Amino acid sequence: MSEGIGVGPRLTELARYVEVPRSTANLRVRMLMERGIVTGYRPEINWEELGYRINGYIGIECPKSAVDDLIEFLRKQEWAFGVWEATAGKYGLFVMCRFKQYSEIEELQTFTKPSKEFGMPSYSFLEHTRH
Repeated sequence: MSEGIGVGPRLTELARYVEVPRSTANLRVRMLMERGIVTGYRPEINWEELGYRINGYIGIECPKSAVDDLIEFLRKQEWAFGVWEATAGKYGLFVMCRFKQYSEIEELQTFTKPSKEFGMPSYSFLEHTRH
């Protein structure tokens, strides 16, 4: 069953992928749930249908002392869809962003309030892709 990790939340897809009947896949998944190994199913969101056609990442240089407060701040931002702390390299944080239009990226480039508040020397918009 571990071969089917990432296949999708539908038992029919999982059963087809691991080449077992759907009833067998159902039984095995139920046993994994009872043991606490499988804890739920996640929906797959079509971000383009919601209007988010531009994806990107921001690398933020920040002092270690500001990381927790900055993460809390970023989690409240509508455009931030994931925040990760880096353990090595130039950036202390990476932020996954989604935008509906390019003008939102331009607004983000004036993102200076947190710079002063959190003692951030800079941020860089690392990449953006349009779908």
